[in-house]
Amino acid sequence: MSSSTGGSGALSARLAALDSELDSVPSSQQLSDDLFGVVDLLDGNSGLRRAISDPAVNPAARTRLTHRLLEDRIGPEALRLVDRALEIGWAGPAQMTRGLEQAGVRSELRTAQGAGAGVDVEDELFRFGQTVRADPALSLALSDADQSVTARRGLVSGLLEGRCRPESVVLAARAVRATKASYTDVLDGYVRLSARMRDEQVAVVTTARGLSAEQRTEILRQLDRITGRRVDLKEAVDPTVLGGARISFGDEVIDGTVARRLDQARRTLG
Repeated sequence: MSSSTGGSGALSARLAALDSELDSVPSSQQLSDDLFGVVDLLDGNSGLRRAISDPAVNPAARTRLTHRLLEDRIGPEALRLVDRALEIGWAGPAQMTRGLEQAGVRSELRTAQGAGAGVDVEDELFRFGQTVRADPALSLALSDADQSVTARRGLVSGLLEGRCRPESVVLAARAVRATKASYTDVLDGYVRLSARMRDEQVAVVTTARGLSAEQRTEILRQLDRITGRRVDLKEAVDPTVLGGARISFGDEVIDGTVARRLDQARRTLG
């Protein structure tokens, strides 16, 4: 029995195929910019998006159309990625643009890693996500559907330019999307992707105050033992937890905060 073309496993395989093609070409800022430009072009033209992704249309005809539209706009490496995307049997046009967007994000992260700044960019994206979570007005502004994606991306760029690396500014702006996904969830996805590209797993420890060096070392030791992988530990400070620590990694959460214990006590007494 064949599997659904829209299943998560099938999508992961398609994304992996495009990732493999991306890894075969040199990383550059131009490649990232070109891929993001293609995504923006397709997002703004549903007819074009359907035309080049419709499996009922002859593949050679789709390739000719794509080359006619793009070969004077983007470099050969990006065009090669688009050609590969056209060959993959996506479940629909939106899935194809998602694949190209992820390729652009990975290209940007590869560019940062090539400059020796991969960890810096990852940390800057994580910290900005924490800033947005702590600022309800900013969070609302970045999710305001009455404002265009372009305007919201401009807001992010204005906040970060000159304060963060250029790759961080680009990615933080790209995290603004015309989708139901929350801004901080998209940023978190970028952080996890960056860690995976270094064969590490992200863990986030939330405490009422910053960790000491000894506490950080002990938590890392325990997480290495639990996960069997190298762990990239991110710290989040939240005074409302009162004490203790909450550690999240993958789908797992270890909640040893005072706030949680008090909540459990209230429920027991109630």
